[in-house]
Amino acid sequence: MADVATYPDPVKRALITISALTAVLMVTIDSTIAVIALPRIQSSLAASPEQITWVLTSYMIAGAIATPLSGWLADRFGRGQVMAASVLFFTLSSVGCGLSPNLETLVVFRFIQGWSGAAILPLTQVLLMDINPPEKHGPAIAVFSIGTLCGPMIGPTLGSWLTETVSWHAIFLINAPIGVVSVVGLVTFVRDRPQKGKHPFDLSGFLAVSMALAAFQLMVDRGQMLDWFSSTEILIELCICAFFGYLAAVHMFTVKNPFIKPAIFLDRNFLIGTLLSAVIGILLNSIIPIMTTLMQNMLDYPVMLAGYLSLPRSIGNMVTILGVGFMMNRMDARIPIVAGMLMLVWSMYLLSTLSLDSQPETFAWITFLQGCGAGLLFMPLMLVVFSTLPVHMRNEGSTLFALTRAVAGSAGLSLIQAMTIRDAAQVQSRLVEHVRIDNPVMGWRVPDFDPADVQSVGGMMGEIARQAEMVAYIDGFRLILLLSIVLTPFCFLLRTNVLPRERSSGTPIHVE
Repeated sequence: MADVATYPDPVKRALITISALTAVLMVTIDSTIAVIALPRIQSSLAASPEQITWVLTSYMIAGAIATPLSGWLADRFGRGQVMAASVLFFTLSSVGCGLSPNLETLVVFRFIQGWSGAAILPLTQVLLMDINPPEKHGPAIAVFSIGTLCGPMIGPTLGSWLTETVSWHAIFLINAPIGVVSVVGLVTFVRDRPQKGKHPFDLSGFLAVSMALAAFQLMVDRGQMLDWFSSTEILIELCICAFFGYLAAVHMFTVKNPFIKPAIFLDRNFLIGTLLSAVIGILLNSIIPIMTTLMQNMLDYPVMLAGYLSLPRSIGNMVTILGVGFMMNRMDARIPIVAGMLMLVWSMYLLSTLSLDSQPETFAWITFLQGCGAGLLFMPLMLVVFSTLPVHMRNEGSTLFALTRAVAGSAGLSLIQAMTIRDAAQVQSRLVEHVRIDNPVMGWRVPDFDPADVQSVGGMMGEIARQAEMVAYIDGFRLILLLSIVLTPFCFLLRTNVLPRERSSGTPIHVE
């Protein structure tokens, strides 16, 4: 049983929390802040539409490869040391991104950003649990959840403001002072003991997992641009992903100390929680950028207005997380988890009823519901998952938990975009069939339409394309709505029994 006296005193605990959360906010904001500035970056660096996507793709690929590695690094070198090094390199690469003179340099520094930032989220989650006694795990995870969920939500707002008032360079350079504060705090206050010699590095397993993840990430990011499986590149990436995924699975079950231990998936809470984490990734990581694109491209909302409409999401998130964090010890964790899923289902239903006449107030209400749902769901889900997970699996569990959410989010985004484009083409084809002079509806709705006039035909085709694209967006939202409804009952399979403190609490952070 952990000795309570070895926990940091309240002052040092607060300083460690601030240092870690500043890093979390920096990384999570960067996951979405660049999306809204891509048109400016493309124009500034004279990049083609295909080239500019590497600004996002390089970041995602590096993060997918490095995230599984962070658990082993924390066991081997110590969680505090790995986090401090990660924040340092993330900060330096952010400065490099902001000062990049060309696209190639920017992509290289974005790759370093994604690699170095991969360990920060999962290790912060375990760090906050280990510096707090078990009775304070609820508030600690509540604070972590605010940083994890609010970062991606305020990213578009902050990015739009910096891009409009300063320049796109500022969205990266703003990380410098934040990173310095975090590094100094982590180096000064975190002193944990690495577990040297207990976890030999499984290089073969790591390479197999990395190749499978990298190929999968490339496939989903570039699939729509290259017309998916009609492209030789996509087929090659699919084969690489399948081959190395098979090798990773076989290796995991046939060696003594695999890189990913299959025993971790025997924990029912971890397995179901990871599945629900993937849903969160799809609902937030993919829906947020799609909503931003919809508001700007389809409804002609200014960049600043689209950014401001994300603020209710952050407000709802903070309110519910703080409320749930201080009530977790008094309720069944499945209650807020189910309530959160139902709120996300509600928000998806409202998205599926949008039209080209929808008002900004509707989007504000939808984003508020998304924030409330994520806040109710995310924090108690993490507590339930890690309450039954053995202490020695926490670092690995936290990395897999974060990896699943990130990969599901990027895959969901790519698949929804692909479906939207293809669905829009099909709907447009069906609508065009009805644009005939002998159609009585045409004469009633558009009496001035002249099929012999080029300008009249051009205007009609433009409106048809606009309507078809909106229908495609709605179909995508309905698909995610159906997925949310199907997975909601899985919440009831979670076990929420209270475990003895010897198992539920981790090894406290050593304070010198």
